[in-house]
Amino acid sequence: MSPDREQGLGASLQGSHVAQLFDEPPSLIAAVSIHLHDGWRRGDNLLIAARPHHWNAISLELGARGCPVSELLAEGKLVALDAATTLSTLMADGVVQREIFEARVLPLVARLRPDSGVGLTVYGEMVDLLAAQRNFAAAEQLEALWNEALARHPFRLMCGYSSAAFGDPRTAGHLRTICGAHREVAARPADLLATWLLAERRSRYHLDTH
Repeated sequence: MSPDREQGLGASLQGSHVAQLFDEPPSLIAAVSIHLHDGWRRGDNLLIAARPHHWNAISLELGARGCPVSELLAEGKLVALDAATTLSTLMADGVVQREIFEARVLPLVARLRPDSGVGLTVYGEMVDLLAAQRNFAAAEQLEALWNEALARHPFRLMCGYSSAAFGDPRTAGHLRTICGAHREVAARPADLLATWLLAERRSRYHLDTH
């Protein structure tokens, strides 16, 4: 089964948590746009926490696919946050603060997914910012908090990670832990480093469990 197909299966499940590993921004933009567009077509509300230049590209791609981005923003059915600004409000001394996450993020999730009849599709790259800073402990902590949020208010979540953060072999353990926090991990075939890292991780896991 191809990574893209694996991604599609995971994204179709309410309560799914998918990591998208990418080499270059255009690949990420394509994958995220599909994820969000599929959510919009299902009737989901949308929540995005991304770098502004990534969101600009994603919104253009969504518009090209027929998604009325401006209308959804005006209606409050789409909320787009600056990943760095949002992350800074959740951190203290390099650590994600659980109480702040629960006070700021959970109410937003609950508002966008008020009942079982309204779905929610989310894309976030705050964890990628932490990985880029080599603060893998905080990235792993934030993933755990997202999983707790998923248990309370099931939604479809995609996390974007640059493969460059894991190019150093010494980060293999962090990559394994982060992958383990997700239901599925995907990389597009054109992303050679990302594809190699996932293949290497799977090979190592196979050796470790036999």
